Amino acid sequence: MLGPGSLHLIPLPIGEHSWAQSDTAYLKSTLSELRFWVAENARTLRRFLSSLKLGIDLDALEILELNRDTQEKDLVQFLDHFRTKGPIGLCSEAGLPCIADPGNRLVFLAHQRNMRICPYTGPSSLLLALSASGLEGQHFTFHGYAPVKTEELHEHFQELNRDKHRQHSHLYIEAPYRSDRFLELATKALDADWQLCVAKNLQSTEEEIRTQSLSQWKKQLGTLGKTPCLFILAPQAAR
Repeated sequence: MLGPGSLHLIPLPIGEHSWAQSDTAYLKSTLSELRFWVAENARTLRRFLSSLKLGIDLDALEILELNRDTQEKDLVQFLDHFRTKGPIGLCSEAGLPCIADPGNRLVFLAHQRNMRICPYTGPSSLLLALSASGLEGQHFTFHGYAPVKTEELHEHFQELNRDKHRQHSHLYIEAPYRSDRFLELATKALDADWQLCVAKNLQSTEEEIRTQSLSQWKKQLGTLGKTPCLFILAPQAAR
């Protein structure tokens, strides 16, 4: 039995193959006991729990949505009301909570209340892509979303050129409709010997992970389309 005063960081699938790799009796048992949730998207959580057919009464769940607009007072009120009533679950829209999502706000508040924090193994697109890229994995920076304005992205790439002596990898996520812009501008603004990994549709049937130099990408510049992509850049010396 999970005790009250505990916060459980539950991973959600990022592709149709994710659950087959994460499915454990321990995780299912945990999910069956959680009645209080903080989720990036309540509908996504309900759909996921329903698909598992664990007999969970979805209508009985108490779910607070946590996104960039959620106020801290709402998180505090939820924690203080439910933490003595039972364990609380936290999930992102996809993948591990708190990684490239605002769940860390809840975890920080839980630490302040001396709650037990329980992370669970699951998919992280950042680490999956980095491990499969063949690029520097000991020194890396996750930049979040690339700059939206083209001139700002160009200047960011110029800064990377000036700092390319460092053995360092740079990770980015991008809105799918801007993926082609990222790839095209990288081939124009960065030195040709930079290595670029493009990880598409991770843990799905359309998964594709490719690392090659920007000079190679430029020769076969295709269309990524509106598919989820993660980009990793590293200078030649960082391989």
